[in-house]
Amino acid sequence: MTLHEWRVLPYQATDVASELAASDSLLAGLADVAQPVVRWYGAPGEALVLGSGQRLSEIDREAARQTGVTVHRRSSGGGAVLFTPGFLMQDIALPPTSPLYRTDVTEAYRWLGEAWGSALGRLGLMTTLVSVAEARADASSLDELVRRACFGGRSPYELLADGRKLVGFSQIRRRPGALFQVGLYRHWPGAELVRLLGLPTASQTHLVDRLAERVVGLDELLTPVPDERTVMDAFAHALAERYEVQLVADTWRSDELQGAAQASGRYLPL
Repeated sequence: MTLHEWRVLPYQATDVASELAASDSLLAGLADVAQPVVRWYGAPGEALVLGSGQRLSEIDREAARQTGVTVHRRSSGGGAVLFTPGFLMQDIALPPTSPLYRTDVTEAYRWLGEAWGSALGRLGLMTTLVSVAEARADASSLDELVRRACFGGRSPYELLADGRKLVGFSQIRRRPGALFQVGLYRHWPGAELVRLLGLPTASQTHLVDRLAERVVGLDELLTPVPDERTVMDAFAHALAERYEVQLVADTWRSDELQGAAQASGRYLPL
């Protein structure tokens, strides 16, 4: 078996602005070295990250300030995401020369969903992929309040466990390639997220209940809850088995570090 070599960078959990900027630098870096790269990261504290087009009026800035939650805006679309300790995030920068690259934006997620399905299977979880038809039907009937939370929606090839969303995807495309962004909660912080969305009390209760029906964390599915390294290793094995991809440990290149430093100002707290 001939393995395709991808770089994998060390896990880190620094400030949110730096992590969001680092994602940008991976995608831009493909223009210099067209080799796929994977990175894993987390959050040392809580931060609310809005979608690129989400309105600030949809959140409670005062509630965020009182609880020490910083507010940021990311490059990808969708609703709000609460970065919190235990939220495992993954970036994969893929150049157009990769055998897994697809020009169709929707079908571009298929391989990623299949890889994550295999990885979670190694951990003992039965999952299902969201089909394109299911995602479209869900989007057409989704409660407007639920749309405010990124994990409340369902996109093609995301992963469901026990009928609830466990792994969420987003994608950014630029000339150098595609950046896939993945999120997996060890514990779903639904109530904490909803408190920051600027809703009346009755609407908050409704939304917490609705999200609990639609989203799940690993702690509701597995005991003990696997740590980050276990999940990362399972994904590496899945890539090797399904797609003949070997992850080779690497460090950040100087151009990537420079790009991240230059981009960090765009992601400072709002």
